Amino acid sequence: MTPENKSGARIVVALMGLPGAGKSTVAKHLLAELPLHLVDRDRIRAALFPDCAFTQAEKDAANAAVLAAVAANCTLGRASLVDGMTFARATEVEALRACAAARDFDLLPLFLDCPVEVARARIAADRSHRAGDRTPALADSVADRFEGPPADAVQVAADATAGEVCAAALAAVRATLVRIGNEERT
Repeated sequence: MTPENKSGARIVVALMGLPGAGKSTVAKHLLAELPLHLVDRDRIRAALFPDCAFTQAEKDAANAAVLAAVAANCTLGRASLVDGMTFARATEVEALRACAAARDFDLLPLFLDCPVEVARARIAADRSHRAGDRTPALADSVADRFEGPPADAVQVAADATAGEVCAAALAAVRATLVRIGNEERT
């Protein structure tokens, strides 16, 4: 079942952060609480490449498919939640921002700020994640190339408990929805 965007919110939420920061956990919580349509790069990549070798070409194709899915959601008036991407490079965030803006949607970069050692430990403890290249070493690799969140990103301390991180993320999205609603009325 697909949630309807009864609020009319024209928003794309991009969950940013290291592997192990809790993006998928937060995504599940936000999807249960808000009328957002999930665009999950890990699922898209698995559908495109059932025998994925996690090459750059496969990643680029999956990223392009994410943008296409967000564009379709925006065209249909649906708010989106993007999961399964770290958005380690500014160009990835800006490509999503341009995609949303071209359809008169706002982008909310939601940065789950997680120390690399916490991310590594979470990955080591959770071997059930669908991304087959997810190892503790991946957290280090992404941290090394992470360019940092954009200036308009909302930061959530992701080294807290899952419940605290989810509550903070939900509060941040709700506050942004209120702000957007107030801007549209003026």
